[in-house]
Amino acid sequence: MIAKSSLVAALLASALLSANAAAQVLPGEIISAKSALTAEQHKVVAADIDDRASKFADADPAEVVAMRNEMVALLRNPSTGIPFRREFGAEFARAFQRFADSKDAMRATNAFIVARHLKTEKGVDFIADNLDPDAQPDASVRIAASAQLPKAVDDAPLSPPQLDALAKRVATTARKETDWVVASHEVDAITEMLRTEQLPAAQSDAIAMSLAGTINDLAARVLDGSQPQLVNALQRALLAVRNQLSNVAASSRGKLLTAITPTLDKLAGMKGKAPEALSGGDLADTFDAVVNTCGLLKKVRATGDK
Repeated sequence: MIAKSSLVAALLASALLSANAAAQVLPGEIISAKSALTAEQHKVVAADIDDRASKFADADPAEVVAMRNEMVALLRNPSTGIPFRREFGAEFARAFQRFADSKDAMRATNAFIVARHLKTEKGVDFIADNLDPDAQPDASVRIAASAQLPKAVDDAPLSPPQLDALAKRVATTARKETDWVVASHEVDAITEMLRTEQLPAAQSDAIAMSLAGTINDLAARVLDGSQPQLVNALQRALLAVRNQLSNVAASSRGKLLTAITPTLDKLAGMKGKAPEALSGGDLADTFDAVVNTCGLLKKVRATGDK
């Protein structure tokens, strides 16, 4: 047992050393650059990323995690400059997309974790690009991407117009989504966008409408029996409206509640009347919870959103 433990420890140490060796290729003046990188410096970053991607492709799971952690540590280092972060992110998205394309969920998951820590628009795009079921048919990859999206949105310094555009994009993919886990994360991401501090009224209202449209669509597909499992995502969305949006501008929250009122009215009146596709089992229990949450939201609106 001791020999086996020692061997495992040695292998993990080797993985960490290999990952750290890759980081040493990058000169400190590139990592900490305060102005745009030169063409030659860009080539250095591109070559480094290609090397990382090549090693990432052949690494075992422990080595993949070690490489991921090394890149995350590099991106979290306070001395890492924004110009480098942008170049690194653009090249990372180019070179690491192959792991999502190959439907390698383990490597894709770790790539999305790195992308989240880029804290750039490109990092968010890399994740969002893998949410559309038409472009990414592998549900496990979409789950991995969607799980990182709310965190990426919270970390990246996106402008209000960028947040509005992203909310519309995510709402569009959510309408195509059939996996309730992915849909739940997409709702979380839109909610996170709406909670952004100091959003101008125009963008706040628009993002609220993207969330309302997503909720209404989820409810419609649950009620017509075509996607009963989405009741889980619907309940998550309604709870987000109930519990996570108290600090959103009153006008936007009011418009959101108004836009989902027909859905709330319909669902609140269905206590004990779950659609046949949801009858019995956990889905029925979740539907009952949805009905109760809708009743609470109706009371919130009736009392002036207090």
